[in-house]
Amino acid sequence: MIIKEYGDCKAVLATRDHAEQLAPFLRHDDKLEVGAYGFENSLESLLSALDNDDLTITALDKDDVPFAMFGVGKGYPNDYIWLLGSDSVKDNWYPFAKASRQFLPLLIQDYPLVFNLVLKNYTDSVKWLKWLGADFIREVSLGGHDFYEFVIVNKNYNKS
Repeated sequence: MIIKEYGDCKAVLATRDHAEQLAPFLRHDDKLEVGAYGFENSLESLLSALDNDDLTITALDKDDVPFAMFGVGKGYPNDYIWLLGSDSVKDNWYPFAKASRQFLPLLIQDYPLVFNLVLKNYTDSVKWLKWLGADFIREVSLGGHDFYEFVIVNKNYNKS
């Protein structure tokens, strides 16, 4: 089911098949983040997301090949947002960037704010998160790596 189209790319509801296709191709820093969270491998992390998220989305390129998966969910202690991608994110950078800004308000509409961690040295992701409006609130260590904890505030959140 197509949720949104951006140029040649599409956002669709994520499936197990998408996770299996994407997992072997995650970017190096994404794999480091997955390991720091304690997952055995990339596939385990993506399947866990499918099982636990409120919403998990796959970004498909013009050939319907998954190049990123992302999602949101209720968590303890905080609601969360995440994204893992392959190097093909760079091949699809323009529709990905444009879609990110347009899709974020829809993705977090039911949450007053969402949190997560990003590797401190993952420059591309840190820049992208800043561009999306994330605030970096502290540095933490996890799994032997240094991270920034970030928050994205939903300025349009309506509790009703």
